[in-house]
Amino acid sequence: MNSSLRFCVLLLFLGSLLTTSLALAQEKLVFRAPDEGPFTQYVTAVLEEAYAKLDIKLEYIELPRARGEQLATEGTIAGELGRTAMLENKRRDLRRIPFPLFTFDIIAVADRRDCGYCPLSKIESLAYVDGMDSITDVVESLPHQPSIVTPIDLEQVLKLLESGRIQFAFMGDFQFQSSELSDNPHFITHKLSTETGFHYLNEEHARLIPQLTYQLQEMHENGRMKVLREKYGIKPEPAVEPIKRPEQLTVVGAIHPGLLNADGTGKLWQIAKSTFPMFTSQLNTVVSSWQRSIQLIQEGRADALIGVRPDQRIENIILSKYHVAYDDSVFLFTLEEPNEGPICIAGPRFMENLVDTERPFYRASNSLDCFALLDMERVSAVVDYKDNLPDWTEQPYKKQKLSDPLPLFVAFSNTPRGRSLRSLFDTVLAQQSPIAIDK
Repeated sequence: MNSSLRFCVLLLFLGSLLTTSLALAQEKLVFRAPDEGPFTQYVTAVLEEAYAKLDIKLEYIELPRARGEQLATEGTIAGELGRTAMLENKRRDLRRIPFPLFTFDIIAVADRRDCGYCPLSKIESLAYVDGMDSITDVVESLPHQPSIVTPIDLEQVLKLLESGRIQFAFMGDFQFQSSELSDNPHFITHKLSTETGFHYLNEEHARLIPQLTYQLQEMHENGRMKVLREKYGIKPEPAVEPIKRPEQLTVVGAIHPGLLNADGTGKLWQIAKSTFPMFTSQLNTVVSSWQRSIQLIQEGRADALIGVRPDQRIENIILSKYHVAYDDSVFLFTLEEPNEGPICIAGPRFMENLVDTERPFYRASNSLDCFALLDMERVSAVVDYKDNLPDWTEQPYKKQKLSDPLPLFVAFSNTPRGRSLRSLFDTVLAQQSPIAIDK
């Protein structure tokens, strides 16, 4: 083989290597890693499947939101996995894939112990993640501008809220649902707006837009997106259907001294009698045992159950958004010298679930009977509120806190009618005097 031929072969070989190298480079796109959670797992799963049809693999790197947006604009990373349409107004180099990938709500989160129902008119300080344009737009529309902090990630926002350093946090509902705050009954949320999210690519990848749009549309039409939503637990809230004004409603409650008394007095009955008549012609109130109260609402013979703690798990019921009171701390009271007797309870049934014990429970008719039995060493302990301690005690009991104060709610059946009644109740309660929302 002469030198000229060898040179041509070498050029062809090098060209082949270059072409192969470029092809391999096109098989991988890098994006900013999203926050962890079922919602973002769903979004990335959809995109990974759509790109896989184009023989492209996705990889992710950890970046602050604002930094990721900058790198996407520069073309250092491929684009943004999911952003609202506001992005293209400030980042002309990013091109939208014209398929609505997801919707989400912007919500305000606050601690109900600090501000009751936490109406938005009470905002004095708030935090949200830097670079969330849809939230910035909401903040700018507030009637007055509060003190604002914009950390670089959601974890810092959550820490500021939990520590009480800010009053409100604004975030996406999917961010809240993936956080530990979603399981904390003290935090309340308010919907601010609904947003639509799109996938964005830097303009150097614009050739992929038609193919990717086709794949996403195909996944939507063949039901694949629905399958993925179910896989990751992304289920829309059931719609609230309007109902006619009920002729009568029955509200049931178990005795809760001071809050819900057998004679129809107490703060909970007060709230029920001031709220439910706003959307019904006749209100019936029933005092019963805890187990009987649950049975009445589950069988449809009562419309609502008042005074439910969030840790009282009841099948097929939903709780009101707003609390109607705060329960006190619960304690385990014992003598200095323990004995092997049962544990006495005179209060609500949930108290039994707070004690990790194999000892039997003895139910007394009132708190004073329980403490009398404890003094006589007929029982080993009493589970009760501190306010129920008897006046006659000459020496203090040993006490162990079993539960911090928790909000009390109204429970409704998880049915179309129950959801409608809950919506009516929450709407009326939110409009009432601040007196009704004291802790």
